[in-house]
Amino acid sequence: MNQRISLLINGVLAIAVIILFILHFQGQKAQVANVAVGDSTIIVEDDLVIDSLPNLGSNNGAIAFIDFEELTKKYQFYKDGISNLENDFKRKETEFAKKQKTYEENVGRYQQLAQSLAPEVREKREKDLMQEEQTLLELRDRLRSDLADKEENFNKNFLKKLDEYLKVLSKEKNYSYVFTYVKGNPATIVYAKDTLNISSQVIEALNQQYKNKK
Repeated sequence: MNQRISLLINGVLAIAVIILFILHFQGQKAQVANVAVGDSTIIVEDDLVIDSLPNLGSNNGAIAFIDFEELTKKYQFYKDGISNLENDFKRKETEFAKKQKTYEENVGRYQQLAQSLAPEVREKREKDLMQEEQTLLELRDRLRSDLADKEENFNKNFLKKLDEYLKVLSKEKNYSYVFTYVKGNPATIVYAKDTLNISSQVIEALNQQYKNKK
């Protein structure tokens, strides 16, 4: 919990796919025919038909960035959320520590008295301690799972608030991309204009390419 919770999805893979896609079609030696269909253009290449990629040079705005360290230090929702997670962790840690201490004391008392106990009494006490240990382990796993769920929900809410605001801001300011930035670390895309999304074209082209090579 002392380390910053990882919140944002790395955009490097998405950028790499875009570059790969563009390089693939720039490097093709086959003839390419452009056919106008209504308001869109279709690219025909070696029997591969896909919607044209968006013109990255037109109708697109600036690229902006957010200082992530400053955001997490000053955004009250984030500060309150982290504080709540840390307090919850401390409460659960204290709860578990008390039960663990009780178990260890019970084990210590048994070890001191074991030699003086009748065999059947020892056997029953050992079973009880084993059950107590199992209960303790289940509690540990349950507390960990609960904390992980709360952290995941917090991350989702944080990203949702950021995304909703950036969509509005980007419409007003015509941003194409918004990155988060931490000095010395890779930047991460937190907003991209929908018109720049070429996922369907890339997927269709890669599937067609894969099918053609079978």
